[in-house]
Formats: sequence, C-alpha cells, structure tokens
Amino acid sequence: MDSFGFIIHPLYIRDLFRVNKILRICPPRFLKKFLKYIPPYKISTIKINSSKKEILRGYFIGCPLLPQQILDLDKDSVLGKIILAVRIAEKLGVKIVGLGGFTSIVGNKGLLIAKNTRVPVTSGNTYTAYSVLKAIFDIAKQREKKDLSQATAAIIGAGGSIGSLCAKKLAYYVPRIILTSRRREKLEVLKKEISHFNSTNVIIEKDSHRAVKEADIVIVTTSTPEAILTGDEFKKGAIVCDVSLPENVCLEKGTERHIFFLKGGIIRIPFDVDLGIDIGLPKNMVFACIAETMLLALEKRFECFSLGDNIDVGKLDEVAEMSTRYGFEVVY
Repeated sequence: MDSFGFIIHPLYIRDLFRVNKILRICPPRFLKKFLKYIPPYKISTIKINSSKKEILRGYFIGCPLLPQQILDLDKDSVLGKIILAVRIAEKLGVKIVGLGGFTSIVGNKGLLIAKNTRVPVTSGNTYTAYSVLKAIFDIAKQREKKDLSQATAAIIGAGGSIGSLCAKKLAYYVPRIILTSRRREKLEVLKKEISHFNSTNVIIEKDSHRAVKEADIVIVTTSTPEAILTGDEFKKGAIVCDVSLPENVCLEKGTERHIFFLKGGIIRIPFDVDLGIDIGLPKNMVFACIAETMLLALEKRFECFSLGDNIDVGKLDEVAEMSTRYGFEVVY
C-alpha cells in the first residue's frame, strides 16, 4: 500500500495540547522557549478507507515550531529541522511528503528541502489556490454576479505561489487586479507575466488596507502570524477569501457591511478518513495542502508537484481533474 507523510506544526501553544495533554502542566512561556529544542517526531497514523477497505495510509510528522519562530529563528536551523521531519517520514516508507503551514515557505518555498531529501515533496499550494478560485467563482454565480467583467480583484500576498496562481487565473476573468506583497520586485515580475497573455490592468499597491477598499473580490494569502485586516475595511458586498493560517482577517469589526466571507482551502474527502488527531475540522474534511498530498499518492504521482513561487498555472487544471476523479469537494 502506498503511503504519504505530511509535516505539521502548531499555530498556537494550545495546539500542542491536542497532541500531548501532559504539556498543559508547562507554563506557556517556558514551553514556547523549549519548542526549538524539541526534535521532529511522528504524531499520528492517517488511515483512509473506502468501503471499509484501507486504500491509503499517511503519517503526520510534527515540526514543533510556532509560526513566528519559523519566521524569526536562524534560517539554517529551521530548514534543518524541517528536513529532519521529512527524513522521519522517509524512514516510515512514504513515497511523497506534504509541507504544511509555514514549513512550506522555508528553503525557497520547499525547493531546498526537495534537494536535501530522497522523497519528493509538495507544498499543496496548487490545490489550495484552486480551492480558493473554485469557491469564489461558485459564490459569484450564486450571488448573480456571473459576469465578472466589471469586477476588481485584490490579492494580498500576491508574491507567494498561492497568490500568484490566483492572480494569473483571475486575469482571464476580471479587468483589474490589485497586487500587494512585501517584495515589490516579485510583483513586477508577476505583472509583466500577466501582461504577456492578457490585457488586464494590473496595479501594484504597497498598502494592503488601500488595496481592499475598492475590490469586489479579495484573496488574503500571507505568511503573517496575526490578523492584518478587519471586516470594516472591505467594500460592501465584497467576496473575501482568507486562506491564511493563522487567519489574517479579523471579522469582529465590520460584519454589518454585508461582505461574503469564506475560509478558503478546505476539502471534503469522499472516503472515511481517520487522521489520528484533531485538526479543528469536521470529520472527513482536511486542508487543501493535505488533500493535494493525498491526491498525488492516490494517483501514484510521486513528484515535486507544488514548489517554489512560480508554479505553472496549468497545474490548476491538473489538480482539478484529479479532484473530480476521486470525488474531492471544495468546502466554503
């Protein structure tokens, strides 16, 4: 039986308690400091059954670092810890490994990890981008906005692979796209690429708060461990999709503005899935990055599918075909 591995890390200190309740006796401040010294380890076995028969097996491997630690600690030590986590999966006999959460942004978006491990790795960003776009197009149809030819889209975090994929695809449907990112040079490259195949007006905006004010569609996909936008900043009636983990949109303010908010990147699996741990989603639902790794294992496509910033937009169609073939569904 083929198997896969998936690297996860805690988003918050409280997430550690789901895995090991004994850790509750440790003061959070001490536990946070101690995390960087804890080596990666196997957390659980994932069993996927169809008609009561196991068709695929996986393993969650824990990389015990918080998002801010992954961003702030020495890059080589963080990279080494993630590589060690992948090698633990290798020893379990897996044929592909998915990089979850902030582990997918380390080492040139996974490229260095792939170079230093024997098993292929994927970030899951292609399926995540597809799930965001699918949800947005579905909601637009439901809200009788079938014609997007007058819409403005804003991509917050367009310099990453999810944001750039969404921008490239949306350029076929909307006349105006506003891009934001920490690094302007990445946006200049993306703008030039889009202009080669489409006449969409691409605007680079430094301030994400200004970017969302006039957007009918907003996609938030940033590697920021805290909220950066609030509900009162969006245009009335806007479709807002936050795919970031932790969430980057705080809705405590502004819900009365009648925006349509959806949490992107969640997939319903048509099989009986036992993850072995609680990931905070209903049964048989997983994040798209996990689902992509599952799909590739089911397809026996043991390859580095989604890595780096510039993922081929054609892979959106590939992952859509795989998703349809196995009955995976986007949830929003």
